[in-house]
Amino acid sequence: MQKIFIAIAGAAIFLGLAGCKEEEKHPVAFFVENPAARVQRLADCEFQDRSADDANCVNAREAERQTASERDAKGFQSTFGKPAF
Repeated sequence: MQKIFIAIAGAAIFLGLAGCKEEEKHPVAFFVENPAARVQRLADCEFQDRSADDANCVNAREAERQTASERDAKGFQSTFGKPAF
């Protein structure tokens, strides 16, 4: 009986640890170049408790900030032209 309990406990521990695979961390450039991945990651980060500590959430937010800034600059230049300074 004790051997069965040990076998079941060992299997439970093994299966529990098998699901603890760490997710691949992507740099900001990856999220800038892959808008679909950025949108998906930002959606996932909205419901994640520790998104401020998650490297992918931080990098996706930075990529969103960079692309929004570039988009705003292009819109400004198309409306007002390049700055003279």
